[in-house]
Amino acid sequence: MRFGLAFILFLLGAGAVSADNAALPEVFSKYADPESVVLAVQSEFDVPGGLVRLVVYDREDGFLERAAARYWSRFDEAGVAVLPLRALEPGAYAFIVYLDVNQDGKLNRSALGRPTEPVAFSNGFRPRLQRPKFDDVKITVDHGSVVVMILD
Repeated sequence: MRFGLAFILFLLGAGAVSADNAALPEVFSKYADPESVVLAVQSEFDVPGGLVRLVVYDREDGFLERAAARYWSRFDEAGVAVLPLRALEPGAYAFIVYLDVNQDGKLNRSALGRPTEPVAFSNGFRPRLQRPKFDDVKITVDHGSVVVMILD
């Protein structure tokens, strides 16, 4: 896949995210699992039953081109989707989530390459005019970690 002007425009339309392993508010700590990593996605949109998709990258080589894993879940009535990532070993990963509004399995974009569906990156990364690097987006997780990402 080639990344040029279309990819830069895609980044300019990306949404915000919060993701870290700090002490969690009670609402998210209840999702912790001592035997796996859990990703909790909260949406600021009205999405009960909506579909969230997660793409996981485990290395800089192939970042944004070759995913290590893909997951999906549905939002509950509180606007939270929980994704247990049981296959992930402790380590550094980059996460990208998006709200699959039309449930077609892909991040839809406009003719200019801008996303037409909400998208967010881990590590609080907000894309600007350049392609993100793995180091910009990666976070370190361990079993028992709950990574919180917010689509807004």
